[in-house]
Amino acid sequence: MYHATRIELKKLPSVANHTVRSAFSRNTNIRNPELPNMDAVIYGHIPTKKNVLDYSKLCGFDLKSENLPITYPHVVAFKLHMELMLHRTFPLGIMGMVHITNKITQHRAIKLGEAIDVRAFFAGANRTHKGLEVSLRTEIRIGMELVWEGLSTYLALLPSKGIEKKDAPQVLPENPVLTESETWTLPSNLGLKYGPVAGDPNPIHWGVLAAKAFGFKRHLAHGMWTKGRAASTAFKKLGSDSAEIYVEFKKPIFLPAKIELHFGESNGQVDFQVQATRNNDTHLMGYIKAI
Repeated sequence: MYHATRIELKKLPSVANHTVRSAFSRNTNIRNPELPNMDAVIYGHIPTKKNVLDYSKLCGFDLKSENLPITYPHVVAFKLHMELMLHRTFPLGIMGMVHITNKITQHRAIKLGEAIDVRAFFAGANRTHKGLEVSLRTEIRIGMELVWEGLSTYLALLPSKGIEKKDAPQVLPENPVLTESETWTLPSNLGLKYGPVAGDPNPIHWGVLAAKAFGFKRHLAHGMWTKGRAASTAFKKLGSDSAEIYVEFKKPIFLPAKIELHFGESNGQVDFQVQATRNNDTHLMGYIKAI
């Protein structure tokens, strides 16, 4: 697809850069928001070994692996997503947008030290009774080979008057068989550790005071940390580097927390859920399967 505007980055912007720019982003057209025809690219990017190692430690991936964790490329993708949503032609303020679904397709493992070409672009929008769902697609190539794809959907809360409420399409199995579990204890400073590694500047993850300024009772764990942590367990069950992993983010995890991962394998697919130990609230649901 041809895009009228292209943002070409020579290097990934810093967290500080995105934090400052995010603070000044504002809604410009909530009545009829239209996504700009644009993409963002970076060529020849090589993730640093330290950043990959820090990410792997936080999410529980194999520290001795010669491959990038399957969810790690989203760290680069997210930087491009931010550039697109912080562009002056994007009609919505970025603060308050919520990540609601994420799908990753890894066609083959990406080796540490491999140079990757990353491209992200708006893949459509859907108006619902909650607001506007904005989808961004990411493609990662090494040479001409497509090795990794991602599709992230973010929700911008908008007035719902006159919008019909419809059930979302069924993607996940209704009653997955989850036979195994593990318990995670999440420290209060998890967001402060993960944010700089993942390049996520959202202050709702920093601490109680920052989170309260945006209407939350306490600070939250990053949704993509939760996906990465679940993936590090579920990925080991596949025996394949080529895989598809999809999640839906349900309820936020307020820090500190004790939560449980429940998972089970059936017909080559590992289904999983992340739930609170206190009240069984579901925070995340998803699956991973070999392709």
